[in-house]
Amino acid sequence: MSNAQKLKSEIVVTIKNLLLTQMTETVPALKALSRNIFHYKRHSLKTVSLLWGALLLTQSCGGKSLRSTKVSGAETTASVYFSSSTPFLPLKQVRDEREELQRLIDEHAESGTPLKLPSGLHYISASLKIPSNLTIEGTGNSTEIFLMNSEVKGQNVFRIVKGSTNISFKNLKINANQQGNTGADLVAVFVPENVKKISFEKVCFAGGRDRGVVQVKGLNDQPVVGVRFVNCEFIEAGRTAVELRGTKDVEIKNCTFRNWGMFNADSPAIQLQSQDNIDVNISNNKFYNSFGRQFAIECAAAYVVNGKISNNQLLDQQNLGGNGISGYFKNTEISNNSLVGGNGNQRSGLEIFGINNRILNNCVSSGCIAIAPGLKEDGFNITITGNKIATKGENAAGIQIGNGKYNLRDVIIKNNIVDTRKAKGNSSAVVIGTYHLRRMVKDIVVEENTLYSNAFCIRMEALPGSSNIAIRKNICKAGMNWLGVITDSFDNVILEGNIKEMPNKEILYSIKMPSFTER
Repeated sequence: MSNAQKLKSEIVVTIKNLLLTQMTETVPALKALSRNIFHYKRHSLKTVSLLWGALLLTQSCGGKSLRSTKVSGAETTASVYFSSSTPFLPLKQVRDEREELQRLIDEHAESGTPLKLPSGLHYISASLKIPSNLTIEGTGNSTEIFLMNSEVKGQNVFRIVKGSTNISFKNLKINANQQGNTGADLVAVFVPENVKKISFEKVCFAGGRDRGVVQVKGLNDQPVVGVRFVNCEFIEAGRTAVELRGTKDVEIKNCTFRNWGMFNADSPAIQLQSQDNIDVNISNNKFYNSFGRQFAIECAAAYVVNGKISNNQLLDQQNLGGNGISGYFKNTEISNNSLVGGNGNQRSGLEIFGINNRILNNCVSSGCIAIAPGLKEDGFNITITGNKIATKGENAAGIQIGNGKYNLRDVIIKNNIVDTRKAKGNSSAVVIGTYHLRRMVKDIVVEENTLYSNAFCIRMEALPGSSNIAIRKNICKAGMNWLGVITDSFDNVILEGNIKEMPNKEILYSIKMPSFTER
């Protein structure tokens, strides 16, 4: 069967379902098929008219089923009737509104008045340039700006003019048409350096391919300042939904993320990279992972500074590993996030590099907390408190500190509940000094934690020079031993008031060394 025949068959089946069932169950399928055929290069007028007639029926029937109506096609025979007042436009006559919309954009930007767009699909053949002092407002997702098929590289729906300010988008859908635009660097909204005050409220985004659906590309010395995403939906992304570089004063709040990583699964939903992002607030969002296998939020090769990532729900019901938070942070709080599902290790947990960070009251159902040094400096002043962590899989420890090229100091691990009993191999509840690689660690406090493990409740393994390790008042509920000492590399170790509820209450030493004193 040819592609055209398959498409026609899909349309007929969908229309048949429309006639025999409630309209509301079939409308989404009709809309999806309509987009495919709108830009289908080899459609027949008969097939096109068939679908268009069904869509007109959908709009005119008020959600009621049409059991008596018939449609002519390959799998059913019927007749569709239209009154003389019913508009009928073959789909191949879709009008390119790009020039008209650009004219309206320029006029409203100059006058400073909002551009209000009506409901409907507004088709454009190329990017719309957005200058300063512009608000574009629709009526909801029914106002959709749709980028027509192209093979041109670097296509956008909206391209913000460099250096512009005071731009707002509200109540509309921005669709870069992922399937129909095959050129590289497809981005729904592109924001270059030195833009100030740009906001998106109740906007639905779709269609990015190999970049972010929204790409904000500032520089450290020319940042994009004042970026807002509030109550937005990101429904599909070939790679990343939001890509942030070189920004300051960013808020992503009450948004929903779905279907990122469709073409490249090694992609997060939110990518912060290459240039520093300062004063970033990512809170109260929901992430539903279906394709990604490399975190939901990631900061790579640059820092998030003065950030807060809190009260987010990060769901990975297929256990792919795409619901964690990872990257380089300075003076950032990561708190009250709920990570549900996942692959059991750091990709479904919190992998935090850097300095002056606080990891507070997170619930990680199938991943770990891993702490590592900064980009070019030691990691220090890290607080890990009030978290609930469970891991699974091979060598999946609960809380780990180590890795990188530099060392770690001034780390507090307190009042956490850690359970690694579903993991295998070297999966201690807390590991002091090693996360993939051994590092030198100093001034570490492990205190008042409740620990369950399939290995050691606490494992000590670090480079020589490690010192000032205080392990106090932990409740060691289950494990092979409450404490395992792997390297003779620690000075000034304080063991005080720890409760051991497993049968073997001794310290296990892997090498010959002086025993620690317990109090």
